[in-house]
Amino acid sequence: MTKEKKLPKQLDLPSKITKDSWFYKENKELCDQYLGRPYISNSTHTSVNDYFGDYVKEKLAGIDLGPKIYAEFGTYVGEAIENGFFAESNPNGFEGQENLDLTREEGVEYEKMIIIDRGNYVILGFIDKYKEVEGVADIIDVKTGGSNKEFDYQASKYIQVVLYAHAIELLGKKIGKTSIEFIRREGSHRNPPMIISKEQFSFDLEYSPKRVEYALKEMDKSAKKVESLNKTFKKYFK
Repeated sequence: MTKEKKLPKQLDLPSKITKDSWFYKENKELCDQYLGRPYISNSTHTSVNDYFGDYVKEKLAGIDLGPKIYAEFGTYVGEAIENGFFAESNPNGFEGQENLDLTREEGVEYEKMIIIDRGNYVILGFIDKYKEVEGVADIIDVKTGGSNKEFDYQASKYIQVVLYAHAIELLGKKIGKTSIEFIRREGSHRNPPMIISKEQFSFDLEYSPKRVEYALKEMDKSAKKVESLNKTFKKYFK
């Protein structure tokens, strides 16, 4: 009889993997082994560090901060790439759909879920484009952005692709290309409509043990930060 491995004390995070999680049904086989485990995502890491006030209001206090037009633009484009077609609903009036090639690429898996077990919590995410040939995996993230936004993703603090590649490497795969497919956005909330530009390009990102170590440490720090906020909020407001 195999002795069940005892987990370290789990972090007190707002989000846990359950059968009611929005991603569970389509990823049941992966999720079942992590049911009940607390998790954070790269978007949580970004929110708690770069948009602290909004994170506390929205994620902990449950305050509706209203539409997030730039995020909605990114979601609109991302879902079109994943599905191969644009959603019929376009309440924001986004334009430039004819500039985006939605041909589904042969051998590419879209929105592939990954989980990295950190012991007292897990990191959860979805790879925009995953392609594997003879055990060598390409990890591709799709981003939209305005003028000079691509430089944010070339900076060392951008860790999303590194984390996702590490998750795949833990499965015994060799990592090939780690890259960003960047789609320029024209227009803004002050100067609508927002438009999918013809300016679209790719660039590679470095993947190395040093970058993996940095990325994991950053996620660990963010997880502990979220736990501290969660405990404080529950103490005084629940």
